[in-house]
Amino acid sequence: MLSIKENQLVFLAKKYLNTNLKRYIVVGGSAYVSEMSVIFFCKNVIGMTNVEAVALSYWFGLAIGFLLQKVITFGNLDRRFHILGKQMIMYGILVGFNYALNLLAVNIFAHSSNVYLVRTLVILFCTFINFPVYKIIFSNNNIK
Repeated sequence: MLSIKENQLVFLAKKYLNTNLKRYIVVGGSAYVSEMSVIFFCKNVIGMTNVEAVALSYWFGLAIGFLLQKVITFGNLDRRFHILGKQMIMYGILVGFNYALNLLAVNIFAHSSNVYLVRTLVILFCTFINFPVYKIIFSNNNIK
């Protein structure tokens, strides 16, 4: 069960961001800022290549995105193992597609373009195609 503080956070998020699409954009924006920060850190502090930095930041943003989209955007608070497993498998299929697309784009375009711009354009593309899929993944109607 969620604690009272977690329930209050979900309630406030739903109250002030009254549609799934608004919450989706805010949560996605938060994941974006996190990812860009990880890319910056990995490239400028650790010295990773563009592809290595994007690969690491992708998984970091993915974990944040999954949890926040599930709970905040779609209000799916179900923690039952079989439901989480089903959601993670469906999410994983989408992730595999998005991940391959991201690395391909960075590999093709980052040598002639800014890695932040390439990553941002791919994120925007994925944002449009992912929202309807997320609705299916986190739908309370899928819970059985």
